[in-house]
Amino acid sequence: MTRRNTRLKTRIVVLAVSAMAVAGVACGDFTGVPASLPTVTQTGSVYAINGAPVGAPTALHVFSGTLLPANSSFVFDIAFDIDGAGNPVLLPQRVVATGLTATHTVALQKVSGDFDALTAAPKSGYHADTTMVVSLNQVIAIQSSDPNACGVSLTGSTLYAKLVVTAIDRAAKQLTVLYTVDPNCGFFSFAAGLPKD
Repeated sequence: MTRRNTRLKTRIVVLAVSAMAVAGVACGDFTGVPASLPTVTQTGSVYAINGAPVGAPTALHVFSGTLLPANSSFVFDIAFDIDGAGNPVLLPQRVVATGLTATHTVALQKVSGDFDALTAAPKSGYHADTTMVVSLNQVIAIQSSDPNACGVSLTGSTLYAKLVVTAIDRAAKQLTVLYTVDPNCGFFSFAAGLPKD
């Protein structure tokens, strides 16, 4: 009786694996949900969060690819500032928020090379929820775990972007930034159009 049950279980497992293999070949890949949104590359001006005019853009929202004010709604991923030495500073959402506010993890990483050379986000090496002082033309990779964007995604729980500060006006407390966002959860590519990976 035990041998018969073992053979039956083995047969069921073999049939299930065979069915999955056939379905996998027919459908391509179970988790291969294609990207639905193109990458976005923009340039724009932001103000330092400390000393900005009311309503001025001081932050980046990765999913929408927009520059907007860092306000109490916390619909942003990183805010911008300028330190006492005049250097650009990137502030992940949790650094700006109080402990009583619902936030999400945003991680940053300095990447060597120029902006165009970074064609896909690094898969590791990020520093989560940590303020980062950067220099002009220093490329930064951004990893955002925004549950409002990726909470029910089948492809992943993170969004990726790359950013570089190309100019700074210390007197006006203003930065010029160039950035690319991939608004598809779990995709790493910064190539123009719909990403493949």
